[in-house]
This record gives sequence, C-alpha cells and structure tokens, in this order.
Amino acid sequence: MLKLAAALIAGFVTMGGWAVVTVKDLPEYFVAGQQHGRTLLNDLHPSLLIATSEGKHEATVPAVARPSAGTYAVTFTAPNAERVFLTIKTGFMNNQLRLYPQSVVAAGGSRPAMTAGERGQILFVAKGCNTCHSNIDLSGRPDNQLIKVGPELGGRHLAREYVIQKIKNAASQIMPDLGLSDAETAAIATFLSGERTAATGSGH
Repeated sequence: MLKLAAALIAGFVTMGGWAVVTVKDLPEYFVAGQQHGRTLLNDLHPSLLIATSEGKHEATVPAVARPSAGTYAVTFTAPNAERVFLTIKTGFMNNQLRLYPQSVVAAGGSRPAMTAGERGQILFVAKGCNTCHSNIDLSGRPDNQLIKVGPELGGRHLAREYVIQKIKNAASQIMPDLGLSDAETAAIATFLSGERTAATGSGH
C-alpha cells in the first residue's frame, strides 16, 4: 500500500490557510492489472483521479481514513496503458496535487530506467516541495497551486549536503517535516544540485 498524507503548514496566508500534500512511498512505476493502494488532516474526504492521458478523466476513487492521523487510503488497479496520470484531491478547500505521469509496465516486465535526478524531480512534486518552492528546472511541471512561501530553488545548483541538511533539519516554523526517507532526500538533493547520475532499471 502506498501512503499519502496531507500536512497542514504551520501558518496561514492573508486569505486563508493552505495544505501541503505529500505522497509516501511513491513507486517508480505501476504494474498493469495489479491493485495499488494510495494513501492520501483528519475529517477530510479526499479522492484520487485516474487518467491514462492528460486531461482525460477516467475514474475517481474515494479515499478511506486510516487509523494514523491525517492518513487516507485508496486502492486501484493500474490500467493497461503506457502511463497513468494521478491527481489527488484533498478535500481541503480546493487543494489538489497533480503528480508527474507514472509509467505502467506489464506484469513481469522491466522497470523503466531512471536517474537519481529524474527521480528527485518527480519526488519534488509528489512530496509537496513545489507547493512552496518554485523551481525553473522542473521540466513539464504538472499544473499545481504554488504558494511561494519559500525561495526559488531552480537554477541555483545547491550543494547536495546543504539540501539534505535543510530537508532533514528544516529549523523553520514554516517548512514542515515531510518524513522523507534517506533515499528520497538523496534523490531530491541530486535533482536540486544538478548532479548527473547513471540511470538504473531492472526486472521484477
């Protein structure tokens, strides 16, 4: 099961509040025909919009609240398509999160090759970083709400160690702890630093 949590940022803008949506355990791909769980602030009614092409809505699956605070789950079967487009509607005002298109592979097939930087770019959106930080280096960025409470992070080639430290120890009343794993933090740091790494891919 994949987990998705919505964390309320500690602070409010003049016209109201905002939420950061962060996807837990985002896979690099989905397997066609297999069921996948997507776990999306308490007392919300979130849902997952599924499409196999951009702008073509095919299904909406409501989320179910889980025992953990602010955690919701959705189970869906990956379609037989090259890619799946996922949009998480949080139920918090009009807040939603469009993810980068996710690859779908046939059962038993090889996962697509992906560099750490490419993975980091996908996670930068999926983990909610792009809600508060604009980034001109995001190629084909999904159309998501941008609050801009944090600095622009594109075109700066930040030191990898600095990015890791800021993610793990934000020391900020605004930036939330998104609970990223070491691997997720490293991938985002690679993307923001502009490092080039070899692509990896393998079979199941």
